Amino acid sequence: MFPIKGKKKVAIIAGSSKTAAAITNQLVVLFGAFIDFYGFSQKSWNNDSDYDMVLISTQTIFTRELAPKIKPGTVILIIRRTLLRTSWEKVMSIPVGTKLLMVNDEKDSAEETIALLRELGAGHIELVPYYPEIQDCPPYTSAITPGEGQLAPDIVKRVIDIGERVIDVSTLVDILTQFNLLHSDARDILSVYSESIITRSQGIQMTMRGLIHAKLLLQQTLDMVQDGVIAYDLNGKITFFNTAAQALFECTVQETNQLSVKSLFERVRIDLDVMTEEFNDSLFQIKKHKVLASRQVIEENGHFTGGVLTLKAARHVEEQELKLRLHSKGYQAKFSFADLVTTSIRMKRVVEQAEKMASSDLAVLILGESGTGKELFAHAIHQASTRSSFPFVAVNCSSLPDNLLESELFGYEEGAFTGARKGGKPGLFEQAHKGTIFLDEIGDISPNLQSRLLRVLQQKEVLKVGGTRLLPVDVRVIAATNRDLTRMVNEGAFRADLYYRLKVLQLLIPPLRERKEDIPLLSAHFLRRRGADEKLLVTLLASLVKHDWHGNVRELENAMEYVAFMNDHNLSANDIPGLEVDPGVEKVLVQSNEIPPQLYRAAPNNERFLLNLIYLAKTSGKNAGRRSLVDQARQNGVVIHETEVRKIVEKLRTEGWIEVSTGRGGITLTESGYLLCCGNTETGGTGGTGGTGG
Repeated sequence: MFPIKGKKKVAIIAGSSKTAAAITNQLVVLFGAFIDFYGFSQKSWNNDSDYDMVLISTQTIFTRELAPKIKPGTVILIIRRTLLRTSWEKVMSIPVGTKLLMVNDEKDSAEETIALLRELGAGHIELVPYYPEIQDCPPYTSAITPGEGQLAPDIVKRVIDIGERVIDVSTLVDILTQFNLLHSDARDILSVYSESIITRSQGIQMTMRGLIHAKLLLQQTLDMVQDGVIAYDLNGKITFFNTAAQALFECTVQETNQLSVKSLFERVRIDLDVMTEEFNDSLFQIKKHKVLASRQVIEENGHFTGGVLTLKAARHVEEQELKLRLHSKGYQAKFSFADLVTTSIRMKRVVEQAEKMASSDLAVLILGESGTGKELFAHAIHQASTRSSFPFVAVNCSSLPDNLLESELFGYEEGAFTGARKGGKPGLFEQAHKGTIFLDEIGDISPNLQSRLLRVLQQKEVLKVGGTRLLPVDVRVIAATNRDLTRMVNEGAFRADLYYRLKVLQLLIPPLRERKEDIPLLSAHFLRRRGADEKLLVTLLASLVKHDWHGNVRELENAMEYVAFMNDHNLSANDIPGLEVDPGVEKVLVQSNEIPPQLYRAAPNNERFLLNLIYLAKTSGKNAGRRSLVDQARQNGVVIHETEVRKIVEKLRTEGWIEVSTGRGGITLTESGYLLCCGNTETGGTGGTGGTGG
C-alpha cells in the first residue's frame, strides 16, 4: 500500500441524506483507505469542522445556498456523475420514440439526470421531469428513475430503475490530483472502476477501455482536464506534461524531454528556483495567457521525490465567476436594435452608425435631449457586441450624491467609512468586467469623479475607496448626456482629456420634433404594447404631429399610456395633460389601410391622392418609393404610371410636402405633409403652395 502521511478529510453535501449517503459510500469503497469522507444533507450541513475539501452534489445547491456557508480557502468541487454500464444498457434498450417521466425527489435532480442522459447520447427517447411538487404532469404511462420508483404517479404502469448515479472518473481524478494521491494503488482502482461505468464522454470511454498500463490511463485522463498539469522528479526533470500544458507553453512533449521544469519556465521569464516550495493560486503570465499556478510537493517517507504544478487558465475562472455574477445581479441588456421603432431616414442612419459601433470596443458617447432613447441605444449596442454574453451595468450619474456614486462605481474596502459593509463591496466597474458599463448623465459628475474615471479609461484599473490595491478591469464604456459637453469643456466644467476619451465614437440622437414622421408609428406602437385600440388615435393624430414634444419619445409614450388607460374614442387632444393644441388643427379622419372614398373620385394625377398613399405607407412603417406607390395605387383600383408618379412626386417636393432621398431612403412626409393628410380630405388637391389643411 502507498504510504500516507495523515488522511485528508472530505465533506460531501447533497440535497438529501439519502443522496449524500449514496455518494459517500461510493467514495469510501473506492478511496476510503486514503481519504476520510463525511456525508451531509443540505439542511444538516453546519460547517463546524475543518475539511480539506468540500464536494457538492450539484451546481444548483452551491449557487443557491452553500457559497457563503463554506469557509474561505476551502477547496470546492462540483461532483460530476454518470451511470453504471449495466444501467446504461437498460436506457439504450428502450424503444426509439418512447415517452417517459424522469422520476426524482427534486426538480433539479430530475432535470440534471435528463441532462446526463442527453450528454451520454440517449437522444432516442423523450424525457419529462417528474417530482412530488409538480403541477402539470403529462399522461405518460412509462417512467425511468435513479432509484426513486416509489414516487412515480399512479398512471405509470412501467418503471425502469437505472439505480443511483455514480461518480464520474474526471471528479475522482480531480480529488486525487488535489491531494497528490495519483500513485500506483489509486491508478489501479481508477482503471478497474472505469470499466464498470459510462464516462461523460463516449470518446473518453473508448480511450479508457484501451488503457492497460496505469501510466497511460493517467496520461489520457489528465489530457481531458482543462488545467495544465506538469509533474517532475527530484532532479527537476519533467515526467508528465499534459495537452493543456503543451498549449500554454506552445511546445510538445518531445521538446520537454530535453528540458527541466526550471528551464521550461525560464523560457517564459519565470523563476522557479526553489523546487521544494509549495504555493497556491499564484498569478503567472505564460505567453499570452494569465494562469493561476499551484505547486504541490511529493514526499515519500519524509523525503522530497518530486512535485506537481497545476496551471489553471485565469480566464476560465473569471468567466465562471462572471456568469454567476451576471445571473445573480441581473446585469443584462434588455433591448436590441430590433426594439427601435422608426421610419425616419435620419433616425435609420443613426441606427446604422450604432450598429457599426457595436462591433468595436471603443468608448461611445451618446448625445441627445432627455427622452430620446439614449439608454435604449446603449442596450442595443451592447447586445450586438462581442461582449453580449457578459454583464451590462447601467448607472445614472445624476441620481446619486458624489460620495455615494464614487463608492458605487469603484467599490470600497471594509472599514473605508462609517457604515461600510463588512468585507467591503465590489464596484460597478468591477461587476461589469468583460462587459459594458453605461454611464448616463455623464455631464453631471464632479471634477473629482471625472479624474478617477479618466484613470479607469486610461489604465484599465480600479482603486476601491479606502483600498491600496489596483484591480485590472476590462470594461467597455458607453456614456450619455443631454448637456453640451463642448461648452462645458470650454468653461472648465468638464475635463477636456476625459471628454476626448469618451467621444472616440459619438452618436447624436435627433429629438422627436425633428423626425415627426415617427410620431404616428410610435403612437400606434405604444398603444399596441398596452393592448389598446389604435383607432383611439382618430381624433388625436393631427395634434400629436403638431406638438413639439420637448420630452421627446418619453413624453409621447406617457401620453399614449394616458390614452390607453382612458380608452375613450371621443378623447380629444385637449384632454391629454400637457399637450399643446393648435386651434387650427382639424379633426383627423379614421386611420385605416384604405384610401378615403372621396380620393377615388379625384383624377389619377391628383397630388392629394398620392400624398395619402405616402402617408399610409409611412404610418405603417413601410417604404414609399415610386414603384411601390404605383403598386399601392393599383391595389386600390387606380391605374397610374411610374412616369406620372415621378412628376407628381417632384411637384410635391417643390411645394414642401415631402422629402425625397436617394437609395433606399424613399419618400418621407414633411411636417406640413403630415398635417395635410391629417386634415380636411374633402379638398380636391394640394392647392399649389397653400396651407397645411388646418
